[in-house]
Amino acid sequence: MQGALDVAGQGAGRTALVCGEAGIGKTSLLTQLVGGNGVGRVLWGGCEALFSPRPLGPLYDMASAMGSKLQALLGREGHRTELFSCFLSELQESSDPTIVVLEDLHWADAATLDLVKFLARRIQRVRALLVLTYRDDELGDRHPLQLVLGDLPADAVVRVPLLPLSEAGVAELARQSSHSAEGIYATTGGNPFFVTEALRAEGLPVSVRDAVLARAARQPPAVRALLDLAAIVPARIEIEIVEAVLAPAPEDIAAALASGLLIADGRTYAFRHELARIAVEQALPAPMAAALHARVLAFLEQRGQGVAMSRLVHHASGAGDAQAVLKYALQAGNEAAAHGAHCEAAALYGTALVHADTLAPADHAQLLGDLSYQCYLVEQNDDAIATRLEALAIWRELGDVSQEGRALRWLSRLNWFGGRRQQAEDYANQAVNLLRDLRDDEAYAWALSNRSQLYMLSGHTAESVEWGTRAIELATRIGSNEVLAHALNNVGTARYAEGEEIGKAMVEQSLRISLANDYEEHVARSYVNLISTAVKLRDYAQALRQIEDSAAYFAPRDLDSWTNYIRSWQARLDFERGNWDAAASEALRLVRARGVAPITRICALAVLARLRQRRGDPGARELLEEATVLSRQSGELQRLAPVAAAHAEEAWLRNDGAGVDELVVLAHAMAEQRGDERSLGELRYWCLRLGVAEGGPDGAEAPYALQIGGHWKEAASAWAQLGCPYEQALALLEGDEPAMREALALLEGLGAAAAASRCREHMREAGVRGLARGPRATTSANPAGLTARELQILGLLADGLSNADIARRLVRSEKTVDHHISAILRKLDVRSRSEAVAVARRTGVLATEGVGERRRSDRRRSDGR
Repeated sequence: MQGALDVAGQGAGRTALVCGEAGIGKTSLLTQLVGGNGVGRVLWGGCEALFSPRPLGPLYDMASAMGSKLQALLGREGHRTELFSCFLSELQESSDPTIVVLEDLHWADAATLDLVKFLARRIQRVRALLVLTYRDDELGDRHPLQLVLGDLPADAVVRVPLLPLSEAGVAELARQSSHSAEGIYATTGGNPFFVTEALRAEGLPVSVRDAVLARAARQPPAVRALLDLAAIVPARIEIEIVEAVLAPAPEDIAAALASGLLIADGRTYAFRHELARIAVEQALPAPMAAALHARVLAFLEQRGQGVAMSRLVHHASGAGDAQAVLKYALQAGNEAAAHGAHCEAAALYGTALVHADTLAPADHAQLLGDLSYQCYLVEQNDDAIATRLEALAIWRELGDVSQEGRALRWLSRLNWFGGRRQQAEDYANQAVNLLRDLRDDEAYAWALSNRSQLYMLSGHTAESVEWGTRAIELATRIGSNEVLAHALNNVGTARYAEGEEIGKAMVEQSLRISLANDYEEHVARSYVNLISTAVKLRDYAQALRQIEDSAAYFAPRDLDSWTNYIRSWQARLDFERGNWDAAASEALRLVRARGVAPITRICALAVLARLRQRRGDPGARELLEEATVLSRQSGELQRLAPVAAAHAEEAWLRNDGAGVDELVVLAHAMAEQRGDERSLGELRYWCLRLGVAEGGPDGAEAPYALQIGGHWKEAASAWAQLGCPYEQALALLEGDEPAMREALALLEGLGAAAAASRCREHMREAGVRGLARGPRATTSANPAGLTARELQILGLLADGLSNADIARRLVRSEKTVDHHISAILRKLDVRSRSEAVAVARRTGVLATEGVGERRRSDRRRSDGR
């Protein structure tokens, strides 16, 4: 920690991740660090275990130490990007190093996690140490903090995992406090807080919880009342609340502080450790806890302004006050949604829904719709559909045709997002037919635009333009900017995909309208359609510019559905440009993540399956089978074509044209019918190679048209200009011997082992001689396809050797070793050296026959040198 702070003081900021179980000493460590340094400024904030965390709670904790501009921005809706930039500017303006502490991020709201991402990606520019603490044992696979930590820049991160005390350490603490150490280590596991509590209890209780409660029970009634009140408020309780609710005598406050359970900072009281607070809180009888919550709620309501809605929800829930929960959960949900904290908004609306039986039917249906929308934004699509169906039933019972039509339109959208094309079509048609007589109703304009959107997504350009134009005209007439932005996006994307510049301009107009009106979803759709269409058109430079622009917009917003979708297209872009390691890493993350929408998952599955096919890595077939099922459900050519191409390429790599999947012919026919040059070019190329369909170059994408027409040299040149090395290699493979040798070199450079093997086979059939051997037999003799050298290096990694040590052992350059380790990580589909060793041991790679003997032999030879 001190080393990271020293580096930060020189102008190269660092992020420190301090993790460990509750009671392990995270706060104690930071207190020691701060107390032992003459740091110019310390900004300290923490997250609280409220029913729903307050958006940007840690920033509010720090506000009093920040400038007036930042304080003015706090609480203003829609200004998170400006707020984050202002915070960063204040750090940059400081000439002395600053320590920024964000505690207990396992309880963080989405807005705070966005702040972490924003700062951590820019921390290297400032004289600051950003310290993030969290309980790593409370982070499940789906915890949002996991994704944030995975995206932090590795070269600026210091990881400080805190471990329990050793048995000898526990014995020493017991000796210093004149207690017996017997049984303490076994009961506490070396957790410092548990150890301390057990020793303070003057004899080991049955459990540490009992140690805390035993100490609390020894206090006089007035002191215990103060402890009970403090226990129902997570993290800390303001002194003014204690005075208003209990009015304790000074001697009682002094006794509470002397007990060692409670501490004070001049403004608040807090338990010395959160575990102690939880123990006291859980021991409270339910009626007493409810009464305390009710008294705190009454005080906060009287105080009025400046009270976070999430606190009111917390105490209303604790008090069992259904009306108050409903009131404040709705307000807190609206506040969270306005701040872009859509996960928190969904949770709060869900809390309100528990008590919605007291609402009027129309208000109940509106709440269901609001909850559905928030779930949609954060990729909880099944929940979004379920709540929207409940809303639909209420609107139908009320006879509100306009609202019923809106619900049907949303169900169409949600089913499309879930990969259920036919259900999406059915709901879309129901919405149009129901609203046909409401010619000037905005709901009808939405139904028209939704119909245009579905046609655009399925590649029916003429129909999309027709329906979208009607929506644009109606939206303009009734003055609905939101429908106008939506419809412009649909029509523009359909025309942009045809190569029409006017189409791109329409999507950009939609983006401007959406940004001006803060239509988050429509801004996201605009970026998504600009990026995906640019990739389809192979305008990679344009796609990269839009990805960069969109990153700035998405950074402070909780829009998981759209962020993941863009990342899937980033993976496809990297795949097509030959940046295969980056593509594999991003695609694998999406494939492993839970809750990712099928339309996003299809893209990631196709990318990862094709990479594994080309490299000869295991697992491609399983990925392709799942992608096939999902793409068939979608019914859209843009999902089917990449999967069909993967099937065709797999058959070519096996040299088995007779075994090609029927999806290839189906997708090829769809591409012909739609006139989709991109899909048609690739699929026709493979169909002709495999002999499963006929056709010429007409209608195909230009480079493929050249290949199909027999102009391999011009095709290779076109692919090179586009920046597609794999396709360039396939074009060269159709040429003369020098071209084929160049193709082989390209494939080997990409790491496309299976494709390179197929290339050699083709070259031998063409009479080429003097080809170098491909991967040795040992590569295919082990489960991961590692070469002998890679197996050897993997064994040395298992022995704990560094890259430099391995380089010295093998008499190779460290750079060469780095390349080998990168290949090992890629083939094992892991992200770290330790994970590679663990996976290799689990799958038997390190147990492959002869590996241990080769490692021992290599040691003897290298030691002799």
